[in-house]
Amino acid sequence: MNKVTIAVTTLLATFVAACVTINVYFPEAAAVEAADRIIDKVRGESDDSGTSLYQREDSGEPSVMVAFASSVIGFLVSDANAQDQIDFDKPSPEKQALEQSLAQRFPSLKPYFDSGAIGVTDSSLIDFRDRNLVPLKDRNTVVQLVTAQNNDWLALYAEIAKINKHPEWQDGIRKTFAERWIAKANKGWYYREGGTWKQK
Repeated sequence: MNKVTIAVTTLLATFVAACVTINVYFPEAAAVEAADRIIDKVRGESDDSGTSLYQREDSGEPSVMVAFASSVIGFLVSDANAQDQIDFDKPSPEKQALEQSLAQRFPSLKPYFDSGAIGVTDSSLIDFRDRNLVPLKDRNTVVQLVTAQNNDWLALYAEIAKINKHPEWQDGIRKTFAERWIAKANKGWYYREGGTWKQK
């Protein structure tokens, strides 16, 4: 009986430690995959595979003690299995609307990425590199497009964090998208990193 008690206690301690880790761990790999997929969709390059970003591995039937320990921890820590439920592609009406508006607006912005008038930044936003490259008659329109696009990107980062029940991940999501936008920028596009504009 003592051996069973010790085993269960050990399992409970292990599960508690795992739960604490789950609650603070930012799933960077899943965020990178989601960022690539969403950026491609916005740019009209999506493959629409529909594959979930986070897939659980089935390790077989759990033992009785593991099942018991898991149920107890599930009662004590409601977010114990949060990591298994992470899916940055999880839909919501707000997320779908934001992605749609970003995708609809992008073709109007692309010529200005191509010309070098605007570029992506390491803060995950679009900014003007050279306003003089935008015809004067179009300048106000482009300013409005850039502002609207930036607002929607920020709202999207917040929504992804919200629907995964980890609002504290918003900064990590934003940082990941910034890195992926720069990495996926077309040849000839400009990006700003550390305050300096560079060309791909």
